[in-house]
Amino acid sequence: MKKFLLLTGILLSGISLFAQQLDGTYKNGADSLAFSNEKVIFRISGFGGLSSAHAGEGTYELAGDYLFIHTSDYSGNKTTYELLDGSGKDTCVVHTVSPQNYAVQGILVESRTKSGKLVSGKVTGNDGKVFFTPCHKISSLSATSLGYHSISLDYTPGKDYRIRLAENDIIENRTVAFKINFIDEETLSLLMLTDDFDTGRNREKELQKLENRARKTNKLDKRLKKVYIPYNRRN
Repeated sequence: MKKFLLLTGILLSGISLFAQQLDGTYKNGADSLAFSNEKVIFRISGFGGLSSAHAGEGTYELAGDYLFIHTSDYSGNKTTYELLDGSGKDTCVVHTVSPQNYAVQGILVESRTKSGKLVSGKVTGNDGKVFFTPCHKISSLSATSLGYHSISLDYTPGKDYRIRLAENDIIENRTVAFKINFIDEETLSLLMLTDDFDTGRNREKELQKLENRARKTNKLDKRLKKVYIPYNRRN
């Protein structure tokens, strides 16, 4: 019994130690996971060789080998837009640019009706622009592309749009699930299982299914190391 109690005490102390480590910043290159009190801010580049990165912030929950981040509204840089005077009758020009105001090509811009039905989908060219005409059926516009924060907006007749894109796939008001492993007191590894976890399902069964799927697709864990400098968010 004494040996059992001693072993239990050691295990509990280890769990307590790891719990205390969820305070501070873990980094690897541009990837980061910054804990402060009950909040966390993260930027994790794509798993499985993807160049895009996920970013978000919110409260977190550590349950065994799993880390849940319940994201809220993101306070960093997000994609924005501005209205411009229309360039032609029944014509709408959408211009996508970087934060430095350079044209961004390859962005999918879609126009939709009031019911959400697709009117037209176009990809920006070298000048970062697409043209929609006629516009009488258009009620909303959206701009999406891998590696950028997507945006949807209401269409105002007679106006053009300049969309200033922010990098990263920003996750808001969803639960992100990671498989987490503490390598040592200063190093952890993460495997993103999903960026939209359904907390209402059988959690254990669903997590196991997601992990098996991640392993089958050869997703690689991200290893981050604790750093002792203030966290500096670029986005």
